[in-house]
Amino acid sequence: MKTALALFAFAGFASAAPAGIGVETYGTAAPPGTMGGSGMVRPPLRTDLFADVTSTPLCEFGDVIYFSSPVSVRQIGAGWATWSHGYTGNCFYTNGSTSLTMTLSSGIGGFQFYAEPNPFGVWNITATGSDGSTSTASTQGVEGDAGASGWGFYGTRGADVVSVAVTADVDFAVGEFAHSWVPAPAGMGVFAIAGLGAARRRR
Repeated sequence: MKTALALFAFAGFASAAPAGIGVETYGTAAPPGTMGGSGMVRPPLRTDLFADVTSTPLCEFGDVIYFSSPVSVRQIGAGWATWSHGYTGNCFYTNGSTSLTMTLSSGIGGFQFYAEPNPFGVWNITATGSDGSTSTASTQGVEGDAGASGWGFYGTRGADVVSVAVTADVDFAVGEFAHSWVPAPAGMGVFAIAGLGAARRRR
């Protein structure tokens, strides 16, 4: 009986826990294909290299990342020299800035991204995810030479990931975005989502 009462009390406490933001870090490893059991969706490749943009699509369904300042569209091997774990897609250079906030479309339950410093060497990069009222921060030491490192932010108890603010010791690029919906859009099953699926300078 004591065990049953203790379990009941714990369950009641857990159910009363507030919504918030959790974080995963991936280092230079490839990102997982799911967060919280939801498949991650990746954006289409951009070909407008070196264009300065203030937003970019997250997928083909209208979800968007809005950047707090213009960023330059690059691709690994075409305007940005290195990344990690074999990724060769787009990244977005901060044009010399050491901070950038990414604001997401509504309804995003999980968001992954990687960042890499522009100068070679190890530099601290801090990412802070927010649901609009609470936030969670995580710092990694990231190597600018093939050391792009990843973060994954997720909402707890139904919270959305509203924004992610990135600050660094030096200028940097972000990229390798992926996201999930909570709940998934009507009509999109697991299989549909899976199918979408002294510093030298590099510039």
